[in-house]
Amino acid sequence: MSNPQQPRLTPLPEWEEEAEAMLDGVEYDTDLGVRMARDAIRVSNGELTDAEFHEKYHEQVMEEFGKDERPTKPEGFDDD
Repeated sequence: MSNPQQPRLTPLPEWEEEAEAMLDGVEYDTDLGVRMARDAIRVSNGELTDAEFHEKYHEQVMEEFGKDERPTKPEGFDDD
């Protein structure tokens, strides 16, 4: 899954604070956005697959946005 030649990304506390500040004024769930960003780094590092990421957040994305049009949808994934 992970490639030892690929540099690993590490979430920085400063980044999370900045992201929370940027998302603070939006109408959507800031905590969900930060958690998804944190796990997107895990996907980039090979610690989580695209399919696992999609499934982990599908219900929350549906609740928040009423639809899930992320490009991470695995083939054969059942939206219902």
